[in-house]
Amino acid sequence: MMQRVVRVVTLSAALALARPAHAHVSPSVNDNNRYLKVTPGTDRIRIAYTVFYGEVPGRLLRTEMDADKDGHLSAAEAKVTGDKVAADLAASLELTVDGTRPPVIWASRSVGLGTPEVAGGAFSVDLVASICLPTARDHHDVLLRDRFRVANPGETEVKIEDGLGITIDRSRIGAAQDSAHDYKFLGPGGPLLDDGLALQFTVGPTAPRAGERGDPTCRAAPVQREHLPSVVLAGAVIGALVAAYAARRRRRA
Repeated sequence: MMQRVVRVVTLSAALALARPAHAHVSPSVNDNNRYLKVTPGTDRIRIAYTVFYGEVPGRLLRTEMDADKDGHLSAAEAKVTGDKVAADLAASLELTVDGTRPPVIWASRSVGLGTPEVAGGAFSVDLVASICLPTARDHHDVLLRDRFRVANPGETEVKIEDGLGITIDRSRIGAAQDSAHDYKFLGPGGPLLDDGLALQFTVGPTAPRAGERGDPTCRAAPVQREHLPSVVLAGAVIGALVAAYAARRRRRA
């Protein structure tokens, strides 16, 4: 009984970063749930994704994870499953930011087993990615489609969270548009697969300009940067002409 309590508490703590504010997360019996939190920032978008395997499918997966069949799951055995889910998810998320298609690279990944016993049940795989914005401008458009397939799909919850100086202008998933930017639906795929999450946000003047703690600052290209080389070249040409003209005048004098 004590092990079960510890497992549920540990899983709840692991899901704190990814779970929507309106939901209390508890393990399902037969279903596998997904929790996605998108947090726009000054120079990046943070994506926290949790796959929460239910009691029955979690127990079956634990048996598969136990490679040496000793009844206990080592960190290395859990990592194999975490790495596989991370790779499948990265390949299944289609992200478009301001017209560009950046890859989703997980900065952190963890498997929240709670108890290492193979006889245990529910567990989570928790992933976090930080995607740099392609341009340093005030307004950004994001489209995120999720093609990840999970067996026995239960509920999917999506939460868009603003930050200091960041305004969520609009969000929409399929036909649903929520002013609180908080979405929940049941079953496989659904609108997150077909239409995706459409998001527009604004970086205000009070938004912090430094990179996230522990991460290097994203160096987004300023919108006007592509015009700088021609301006510099024109200035150099004009400067050379003026110098040549002055030299001719000195020779004539």
